[in-house]
Amino acid sequence: MIRSYNHKGFVLEVAVATSGRLVPPPGAVHYLASVTISRSGRPVTAFSPLCMDGKHASSFNSAEDALMCAHTAARALVDDWMRAAS
Repeated sequence: MIRSYNHKGFVLEVAVATSGRLVPPPGAVHYLASVTISRSGRPVTAFSPLCMDGKHASSFNSAEDALMCAHTAARALVDDWMRAAS
């Protein structure tokens, strides 16, 4: 699953995939998120691409959690970076 969001002139592309285990135990599917932050069609190399994981684990329990947490973290990075640049 890939979603793109616009934020303050940047494009935040969030990709969510299942963890790398080929045959996970029942109920043990976890999700990973990767974020690419770009501007004018080019990735911002200062912090892109990023791999996101859950706060207390190495992955998220649902695709929705991975998507929303990665999106929120990417927005915060852009906000902090723009604040530091001004």
